[in-house]
Amino acid sequence: MLTVFLFAAAAQFFFWGMFSHYAFPKQSQVQPAETGPFPPVSVIVCFRNEEEMIDNCLVSILKQEYPGDFEIVAVDDNSTDKSATIVRQLVDETDGRVRLLQPGPTRPGKKDALAFGINNARHEHILLTDADCLTRSHNWLILMTRPLRQGAEVVLGVGEYAYNGWKIIDRFQRFEAMYVALKYLSFARFGLPYMGVGRNLAYQKSFFQRSGGFAAHTDLPGGDDDLLIGNNALGPSTVCVTRMHARTMSRLSGSWPVFLRQRMRHQSVGFRYRPVHQVLLGLVALSHGLFFLLGLFLLFTPLRWLALFVYALRFLLVLRGFRRSGLQGANAGAKKGYKAQYESAWVVAVFDALLAPWYLMLGLLGTLPARRW
Repeated sequence: MLTVFLFAAAAQFFFWGMFSHYAFPKQSQVQPAETGPFPPVSVIVCFRNEEEMIDNCLVSILKQEYPGDFEIVAVDDNSTDKSATIVRQLVDETDGRVRLLQPGPTRPGKKDALAFGINNARHEHILLTDADCLTRSHNWLILMTRPLRQGAEVVLGVGEYAYNGWKIIDRFQRFEAMYVALKYLSFARFGLPYMGVGRNLAYQKSFFQRSGGFAAHTDLPGGDDDLLIGNNALGPSTVCVTRMHARTMSRLSGSWPVFLRQRMRHQSVGFRYRPVHQVLLGLVALSHGLFFLLGLFLLFTPLRWLALFVYALRFLLVLRGFRRSGLQGANAGAKKGYKAQYESAWVVAVFDALLAPWYLMLGLLGTLPARRW
């Protein structure tokens, strides 16, 4: 048992030590000067019943300081509220910079609407975000498309969740967002991109078309931001952008049932991942679970102090990875000073221990037919 525990600990040390370092490398506060040319960009925003947020989302994009031309392609995925009316007003006010598309009946998920928007986009450079997202700065567009201008095919960005109180669900959702970002960014930097987040993702239109769009997984409601990337993106042509000014902010789901459905939908497409991605992600999850399970058993043996020492070392790496990310996570909105950091450490410790049973539950529930979700 001790041997297995130490192997699991070694795997976790490597993940939290090496991977977090590469996922969120330290960057200069001074942004490099931008040089042209600046090709036109199509920003795709799919929406369905987003009358509360769609205006703020599109206005935040319109305020982008991009030297070249860009359009906003707003795709109405069968809204039944006033979302489309709000977008039409912006179409009239912006002299055509905002375009409203209505593809008609679509299947569950947003892939039909997204594919319709991309295929009707006027420009080669495609930047995606969600209708409930706001940009972190006026430089979001220029920073997210810089790698495309330099020859990259895919750009993986970071999508944060806005602070909205101290509810457990909000804090856990932000913490898990950091954990997910840590994995997909670090894998991509090691040459194994397996997913991005539709809240902040860019690629060449030719990449989407050459990949066959979403044709390989039209039978699944999800997969637009992971199966497309994982099955088609190449390491050398995939770039991660983690600067704070290049991030988006999204609202939290607000309830456990909604959050659970979102995560189950994402988890349910994992069986379509490439085998190498499944194996590596499985090893990360397995080592995490064994570390806590066997460590708990060792607490009731004479080796308890060794188990506690190893746990303390790993926890320092977890805290380091969490704070390097710069994500708003479980410490978002905390009071300044020592007490806030102390509380944050406890929150991270608890949520870290809960990740293993959380993903086990998602994996089991993800095998259920969609109609039972």
